[in-house]
Amino acid sequence: MLLIILSVIFLRPFICALAFPYLNFVYSLTLLVLLGVYLIYKKPSFTKIQLLVHPLVLFYLALCVSVIFSQNTANSLAQLYQYISGLCLFLMAVSLSEKDKILTVQTFILAGLIISFLAIYQYFFGFKHLLDYLSTNNLTAPFVLDYLQRKRAFFPFVTPGALGGYLAMITLLTLTNKNRIWLLMFIFPAFLLTKSFGAFLSLFCALIIYFAVQNKLKKANILWLAGLFLSIAVVVIVRSVTQKGYLHPVFSAIMRLNYWQESWAIIKAHPFVGVGLGNFNLQNSRYAHNSYLQIWVEMGMLGLFSLIWIVVIALKTCFKNLTQSLYKRQVAGLLAASVVFLMHNFLDFTFFLPEISLIWWVILGLAMAKE
Repeated sequence: MLLIILSVIFLRPFICALAFPYLNFVYSLTLLVLLGVYLIYKKPSFTKIQLLVHPLVLFYLALCVSVIFSQNTANSLAQLYQYISGLCLFLMAVSLSEKDKILTVQTFILAGLIISFLAIYQYFFGFKHLLDYLSTNNLTAPFVLDYLQRKRAFFPFVTPGALGGYLAMITLLTLTNKNRIWLLMFIFPAFLLTKSFGAFLSLFCALIIYFAVQNKLKKANILWLAGLFLSIAVVVIVRSVTQKGYLHPVFSAIMRLNYWQESWAIIKAHPFVGVGLGNFNLQNSRYAHNSYLQIWVEMGMLGLFSLIWIVVIALKTCFKNLTQSLYKRQVAGLLAASVVFLMHNFLDFTFFLPEISLIWWVILGLAMAKE
């Protein structure tokens, strides 16, 4: 049964929820049914997450409150599956054996490797075809056109930032096993081709954590980090020199600040129950470009608090596992992969893209699971 679920999860990053809503609905329904059957049939023990019982119950309560008091109940019900699927995947991952954990990580890395090849292909061959298609059909999308003209890889996601955030997680998963590090020669170049400052900065910070928790901040690894920092600097300089005003790094930062101010205004109007799942909408954006602000807007204070409570307990358990585990490298990689997602969502919105966020829920559960 687990192999069937892993096969379905393997497909998740290839199905963009925004681009293919009907396919995403069919996929999501299939995954939910499989997860329900798995949890009922396997009856996994959840003694490992006793500390999470109260925050999980509170999070489910926040979801219910958000739907009940939603400004648009249909929108909220349409988004509810994402949270239920994520929590079910988390519960499944926590209960896995060490052998199954390794198989799950390998599944994610294989999907990430294929997506890396697709991104590299897009960079060298795909942009011209897509530009021709947009031109032939008289389609105008300024941001997309600029991604293409400036050659920022994003396939199969909606933005280069989303691809960068995803590949940052895959990069850290690859580090869980020293025998797979050679795969970075394909994954890391694809990551660089996104030219995403937010993803680069998040990966840089997560790598510091990865090496620090293993007491491996030594000369060779510091050189690694210095190289990544240099890459960040080069990306900022190149984008500053070549890109149009609305995608200039400074303008991008100002744009985010404006989104955050607008989001805060909504929070002040609806601080406790929010506006409901799926009802976030600004004048110029569907996303706040800060997932924590958007969660507060949609789910209210109870939703944000309960999610932070879940994350804090999960990460504390991960740190505890590091001191007790025989597989410290694996736990450190899973911990760092969880953290890079959380950091990236201070500047982006991948929490609201199920093709990425559902993978994070699994990784968080794997990091908590003990052998």
